[in-house]
Amino acid sequence: MKKKGKSKSLTVQYLQYQSKEPDSAYSKSQYFYIVRKFLKKCRITMRQQHKAGEVTYIDYSGTGVCYEKKGKKIWLKVFVACLGASKKLFAFATPGERTIDWLNGMILMFDYFGGVTEVISIDNAKALVSKAGLIPVLVKNIEKFGEHYDCIIDSCRVGMPQDKSLAELGVKFIKQRILIPMNNDMTFHSQDEVNHYLAKAVEELNNQPFQKFKISRNELFEEIEKQELRPLPRTEFNVVIDFKVIKVPADYHIYHDEHFYSVPYQLAHEQIEVIVNQTQLTVIYQHQVKAIHQLSYEKGGCTTNPEHLSPSHRAESTKTKEEYLGWATTLGSDVVDFIESQYQKTKNPASRAVGKRCQALMKLCEDKGEAAFKEACKYALANHIASNELGLVISALDVIGQPCMSNEQLTHRNIRGKGYYGGRHEQ
Repeated sequence: MKKKGKSKSLTVQYLQYQSKEPDSAYSKSQYFYIVRKFLKKCRITMRQQHKAGEVTYIDYSGTGVCYEKKGKKIWLKVFVACLGASKKLFAFATPGERTIDWLNGMILMFDYFGGVTEVISIDNAKALVSKAGLIPVLVKNIEKFGEHYDCIIDSCRVGMPQDKSLAELGVKFIKQRILIPMNNDMTFHSQDEVNHYLAKAVEELNNQPFQKFKISRNELFEEIEKQELRPLPRTEFNVVIDFKVIKVPADYHIYHDEHFYSVPYQLAHEQIEVIVNQTQLTVIYQHQVKAIHQLSYEKGGCTTNPEHLSPSHRAESTKTKEEYLGWATTLGSDVVDFIESQYQKTKNPASRAVGKRCQALMKLCEDKGEAAFKEACKYALANHIASNELGLVISALDVIGQPCMSNEQLTHRNIRGKGYYGGRHEQ
C-alpha cells in the first residue's frame, strides 16, 4: 500500500538512488529519461461515455471579463456549463463565485438548455460543498436547488481533475475563443452588456461544427439530447436566505427580522424548522409544511393566520369593529351610526374595551327586541346618550308606549342626556 504523505521530487529520488550505488548509478539525465518513459506508459485514461440527458458539468473559468464604470475596471467571473452528450455550452458572467452566483448560473443554464439533466457534476468549491466525500455534504441552498429541480448534485473526487474534464475543456474552449478576445479587443460598460455579448458568442460556438465531426453542438443537441432532458420546474427556485431550528413560544408566534409570524397553536413549545427565502417564510414540523407567510417588512408588526388560532383565541379575534358593524348593518343605519360612535373613542378597531360595550349592546338588543333597540339608538344619537344608558332609554320608551322622535326629550331620573355629557353640570 502506498504510504500517505508528501511526494518526493524526481531530483530527490535520484540523489537517494545515487547515494546507494554511486559507482553503477545512471547519470541524472538517463535516470530521468527512464523514469519518465515508465510513467508515460502508466498514464492511461478511461474514455467517458455520456448518456444523453444524464449530466451537466459546471465550473468557473480562471479567466474573467471586465467592464468599465467611471474609469475603473469591474471584473466579473464567468460561469460555464457543458452538457455531457452533445457538449452544448453555456456561459454567464457573475460578480463572484458565491453560492448565489453559482445558483444564478445554474438556473439560467437550465433555462437556456430548456430542460434538466439527471445529474449536475460540480467541484468541491466551498460555495457548493460543506464537506467533501464520496457523498458530499452540500451547502443548504445547493441541496434545495437539487430538490427543486429533482436532480442529483454530485461532486468530483478531490484531486481527480479527470472527473470534470468536460467542464475544464468547455472552460478552456470558451476562454480561448471568447474571453481572451473580449478582454483584448472590446470594451463593455455594464454586466448586462457583457452577458448579452457572451450569450451571442456562445450560441455562435454551439452552431460551429466540431473539428473532427461534420456536426455542431446545437445539431447534436437537437438530435440526441433535447428530448432526453427532464422538464423544467413549474415554479421558480427561491434562494434560501435563512434557515434555523427554534422552539415555538407559548403565544405560537415566531420572530424573524423584527416581525412576528403565526404557526398553528398545536405547535406551541415544539421544535420547528424555519426556512426563509427571498419572498416567503416557511414553517416545517416533522418534515411537513405547517405554515407559509409572505415576508413582511413592518418592524414590530405581527402576521397572524386566523386558522392558526386556538378556538378561544379565534373567537376573541373576531370581536372587532368590522364584525360589530356587520351585525349593525342587519338592523339599520341608526344602529350602524351608534356602533360607529362607540369607535370614535379609539383608533384601535380591535379595542377590547369598546368591544365589550358592543357585546353589551348586542345582548340588550336580544333581551329587549330589535324594534325597541333601534328606536333607542335613534334617540341616543340625537341626544348624545351613552351606550350604558341605552337600557334606560328603552325602559322610558316602554313607559310612554310609543316611538320617540329625535327632537323629543325623554324624562327619567337616571337619563342625563347631552346637557350632562356636553358641558358643566351640578350634583
